[in-house]
Amino acid sequence: MTDITNKKLPTVEQVEEIMKDWEKFSVEEFAVRFQLEKDVIEATVEYLRKLKRTSDERSIPVMACYRSDKLESIVRCAGSRHGYM
Repeated sequence: MTDITNKKLPTVEQVEEIMKDWEKFSVEEFAVRFQLEKDVIEATVEYLRKLKRTSDERSIPVMACYRSDKLESIVRCAGSRHGYM
């Protein structure tokens, strides 16, 4: 994975938009749309691909959306809102 240290990261809401509109826009288009660097969007998508769908939404831990300022934490929070962990 590319080093994205000290780069602007997406918000949880932006990650949710990427999840929702993935088939509609390219990585480059998301980068322009959210004013983020292309490698940040690529890293976001890489983390999104690691999420797994939960079979029972009640099985999501209470702290699922407690997040730090790390991309993985932001993606997990967005995913947890949509039944992923």
